[in-house]
Formats: sequence, C-alpha cells, structure tokens
Amino acid sequence: MYEPKQIPYLLDKNFKENIEYKEYKIPELQEYCMCIWSMQSKKEIEKTIYNYILPDACIDIVIDFIENSICFAGFSKETIAFPLGKKVDYMGVRLKPSSFYTLFGVEATEVMDHPIPFSLIETSDKLHCILTTNDNTERISLLTKYLCEKIKNKKDTTFMQVVDELYQNPKYQTVTSIACRFGYNRRHLFRIFKKYYGVSPQVLLNIIRLHLCLHFLLEGKKIEDIMEYTGFYDQSHFIREMKKYTGFSPLELLKEYDK
Repeated sequence: MYEPKQIPYLLDKNFKENIEYKEYKIPELQEYCMCIWSMQSKKEIEKTIYNYILPDACIDIVIDFIENSICFAGFSKETIAFPLGKKVDYMGVRLKPSSFYTLFGVEATEVMDHPIPFSLIETSDKLHCILTTNDNTERISLLTKYLCEKIKNKKDTTFMQVVDELYQNPKYQTVTSIACRFGYNRRHLFRIFKKYYGVSPQVLLNIIRLHLCLHFLLEGKKIEDIMEYTGFYDQSHFIREMKKYTGFSPLELLKEYDK
C-alpha cells in the first residue's frame, strides 16, 4: 500500500529540537485517508525553521489553530520549504491520492500548488467547531467524526487502488501501459489523472517512485537493491533525484536518519 514519507525532521536540522510532529493512523478512515497529523512547537521558535513538504500526490485538510483557519492544500512537483512562525499549532488530514475529488467533487488541479479556503469547497460548518479546542485527542475525534460522515456513502476507490498497484511495481510502469489498462488514449488519460490526482501520469509515477525509494532507504535496504526494484539503472541519476527532492544524497539522508 502506498505510504508517502513526510520527513521534515530530517530535512531541517533544527526541526526536531523545536517541533513535535506526529502521525496517527485511524482504522475507520484508512480507505480514504493516509493519516491525521499534528505539528506543534515545543517552545517559542527564535529563528526560522522550515517544514519541508515533499510532493506526494496527496491533498491535505490543514487546520491552523494559531490563525484559526482551515484550508485544502497539495503540492504537485517540487518540495516546498514552508517557514514556521514563533508558535506552531497545526493539525491536518492527509487524504489519499484521488480522495479529494471522490469526497468533495472538485478536480484536484483546483488545489494543487495553490491552497484554497476550506469554506470555498465545503459549505457545511460541521468541522469549524474544532477551532475551539486545544486538546489533540478531541481534535482527532472531531476530524474522525466529520470524515466518517463524509465517506459513509462513497464506494468508488478505483483510483486509490491504481496508486497502490503502481507503488507495488513501478519499475515496469509507463504512461502507455497505464493508458492501455484503462483503455484510454494518452490525452484522455492525462485529463483523468489531472482530475483525480492533480498531476500527469508521469509525474505521479515519479512521486510514487520517490516515496518507495525513501521507504526502502529508511528501512536500511541496500542502495543497489532499491535501484533495481524501483527502476533506476544509473546510480548518478538515482542520487540526483534524491537530492532534487530532499537536498541530500541517499547516504547523507541515511546519516541524518541514524542520528
């Protein structure tokens, strides 16, 4: 199953010292949501710290308890360095790729790379009560209740399953092979992917491969085995791709992780 790796604690050396980042797996939401996550400052932040957000084809519901705001946000191609203020108190829901369109009926391209207020898409005010509580357990309960209500009549998980299948075997996947599977020509496939995922088929494949590499790397698998499984035939290309998204070579990233 596709498991994107968000690793801000590795990509900013001061992050872990100042920020507590947690992910919560919620069984009743697992069909549509990766996790609920929280990010809170341990103390007043004296110098700028960055939350590095890797592209993962997911759209998040992001709640900022300092600014009392809720929005939808997703990033398509590049790692975003998001500066954090003196005090941080966020919670969010990482929706699985294609869940945003399935649950809210809005094309993913509307949100990718330009976050929009929650109220512009969701007319219900059922979630806004979450802004009045400081307790993370209660916040998670309110989010879970809201999302369970949202997903109870939804049945189609086809495009979520597609991502899981690509994650299991990215080495032999191409845009053409995906198009053949659906019976679409390349142009129609591109439109469908933009609607459900907010990215093109090739970009989705690149993102999936990135997170699979990270998964294996942080599990301690050999770089040669990772390259073989994910379809990298050139070590320099593999290193360039990892540095492009994380700023570290695979070995440098492992060194930071081991710390």
